[in-house]
Amino acid sequence: MHPEILKKAKKLQNQLSELIPKISENISEKEVLEKWNSYQPTKKKIFAIGEDGSINKKHYLGFYLYAVSGFSYGQKNGKKIEELVGDINISVIKITEKADSYFRLLMFLSELKSIVKLANKEKADLLLIDGTLSSKFIVPPPKTNWFIDKEFGGELANAAGSLIKDIKEKLFDFDITSFSEEIQIKAQMQIKERLNEKPRRDILEAFLSKLVYFEYLLVLYELFYGLEHNPLVIGVAKTSTDTELFNRSIPDIRILHKFIRDTGYTEPITISFESKAKQKTQEWEFSEVFEKLENKIASALKDITIKYFYAKYNIGRTISLIEVYENPNRETVNPKEILDYLNYLASGSYPFYLIRADKQVRITNEDMKNIEIILGLQNELTGREELI
Repeated sequence: MHPEILKKAKKLQNQLSELIPKISENISEKEVLEKWNSYQPTKKKIFAIGEDGSINKKHYLGFYLYAVSGFSYGQKNGKKIEELVGDINISVIKITEKADSYFRLLMFLSELKSIVKLANKEKADLLLIDGTLSSKFIVPPPKTNWFIDKEFGGELANAAGSLIKDIKEKLFDFDITSFSEEIQIKAQMQIKERLNEKPRRDILEAFLSKLVYFEYLLVLYELFYGLEHNPLVIGVAKTSTDTELFNRSIPDIRILHKFIRDTGYTEPITISFESKAKQKTQEWEFSEVFEKLENKIASALKDITIKYFYAKYNIGRTISLIEVYENPNRETVNPKEILDYLNYLASGSYPFYLIRADKQVRITNEDMKNIEIILGLQNELTGREELI
């Protein structure tokens, strides 16, 4: 960094106290404590599993190398149980600003597929999702122009939709069923027959990206409606930008961190996935093609109701945003019971299974270097050679 730029940090240092909002000037401690229910959790045993995901990528001249992974972990009768799902692949996505959105979709798919598979196999009573449940629903469907400078008037999405039935038949047979050889052959045939195009890499990936999104919605449906033993599904997030509780410019969770010392929780708020999505972003949309072809599943997903509240369930500073799936096939679970479960599962101020999943799933830069060497890409142009 040029020394003249570094000097700007000194200037900013003097203004920092003015730029960062002072919480105490925005809200009183009394107002915060009025919304907090103090409660001392007691450890309540439950058979649980937790999940997390990871992404890493490297951008070369003309393509990306990426790795995504989802890992679920738990313990049953003193033994570790786990499930791993993931992929390493090449992407020719052209709009670099959308690359993270696309790879995040692949990571979310890997995460949820791993926990649904493990839950189905082991019949866990509690499924812990890293992050909020609503964030797993508010995922933008990939657009054709992310991959190719050509539009097909919606026909590409319609063609991809014709393979949903094939995905459903083998949903859990592959890590990412949309990328299986069988599906890719059918996708190439659809591109030739319905679009009258050669199935070159960018068109094929645009097609498969839509199929991946449809596959993701099918797995999401399985998480909430397909598990016959009806487990409790909870999302646990350490960060949040929500401001609905105190209606201030400062996120609710930051305000709570400032004033709350005792364990406890805020009053639960109930909201549907669709309402939460529209609350979060006006740009949110649901796939019209999926809704048309799988109306029952689409309607069920949009109608999912969650209950959310902030909670501190163990020692330490951490306050989490908790989202609980309101499963119509099981009794409503109150916040105190959830705090009891989380206290039992906590290591410090966070559930141990989520900590373990995070450590196991993480794809490091060193991992990417090893993948690069295995694939023989270490001498591939990245577009930054002249900057070295």
